[in-house]
Amino acid sequence: MKLILVIDRDDDLGRKTGISSPVIGRESCLKAGEMLGLADPEDSDLNTIFGAIKIYDDLKKREKVEIAIVAGDENVGVISDSKIADQIDYLRNLIRPESVVLVTDGSEDEFVIPLISSRMKIDGVQRIVVKQSKTIESTYYLIKRMFEDPKIAKSTLVPLGTILLIFSIFSLAGFMEIGYGTIVLFIGIYLILKAYGMDDAIEEYFSTIKNSLLEGRFSFITYIISLILIIVGFIQGINSFWKLLYQPVAVGAIILATAFIYGSLWWIVSAGVSIIIGKILDAFIEGRSVRRYVSMIFLLISAGLIIWGGSVYIISSTEVYAHLREDAMYYFLMAMFGGFLAGIIGVVPLRGPKSA
Repeated sequence: MKLILVIDRDDDLGRKTGISSPVIGRESCLKAGEMLGLADPEDSDLNTIFGAIKIYDDLKKREKVEIAIVAGDENVGVISDSKIADQIDYLRNLIRPESVVLVTDGSEDEFVIPLISSRMKIDGVQRIVVKQSKTIESTYYLIKRMFEDPKIAKSTLVPLGTILLIFSIFSLAGFMEIGYGTIVLFIGIYLILKAYGMDDAIEEYFSTIKNSLLEGRFSFITYIISLILIIVGFIQGINSFWKLLYQPVAVGAIILATAFIYGSLWWIVSAGVSIIIGKILDAFIEGRSVRRYVSMIFLLISAGLIIWGGSVYIISSTEVYAHLREDAMYYFLMAMFGGFLAGIIGVVPLRGPKSA
């Protein structure tokens, strides 16, 4: 026997007509459809019920079939799906169908397909959609489902909200051109971070701040300090960038990027050191080893020295930073040496003995 099964996940039938589910049999389903039509002629489940009855009539001419309606609950989710599961188990024991044809009115009802397929063989899924509003419900529930996923919501709503915020700030300040440029810059940075998976690191950073506050860790303070240092570093980097951008003699994109790095580098390094200091204090209070964190500080300083030395040497060729030109090579070599020495201090002495 084949079962024609109508899915009403949010229980419109029960709420609007008072009919309890499951509803079994053609006459009972037809009566339920009529009552729902009188209660709410615009309900999409009405079309689903009559569509299922049509499928039942067509199949009955050549095979043994039965029709039933199962409904969930107004609280769509675990509660509604649990009720549907109980009704499907009841129908499976009562009718003992060999297979089932599902009839739904859109994407939301189809979320229970895995729940049904784990209990009965599914021969087909028929979606009944009113022609005038085709795909509207499916699109609505698809978007709704996407935004309920925290990962997708953060990947779409956060950058969109930031773009609107940037636009409104510069619009109110009367700097529309700067606003457009800042938006393009933000989109570019976001795409680069997304491409290299660094957006997860940023999300983890803010998640750690939240956890540090809730758990009463000292690192919460150092994380806030680091956030302020990063903001200041970004501003200082833009300031250095700006100094070169409007020079009479145009400079290349590499030099402009290097100027940004030169202006923001030590603020960002200080932010990283602040985070590590917080972790050191947390580990010390909890009685854990701090060796790894101390090593990270020296490695971070090492990287900062090497990058700073390179940036000084590059921007010293410009007029704005001409005062660095005479000693640029000295700064470069000393930064390389200092970075190498800091790296040695960070790795060699603090590395524990290897286990046999």
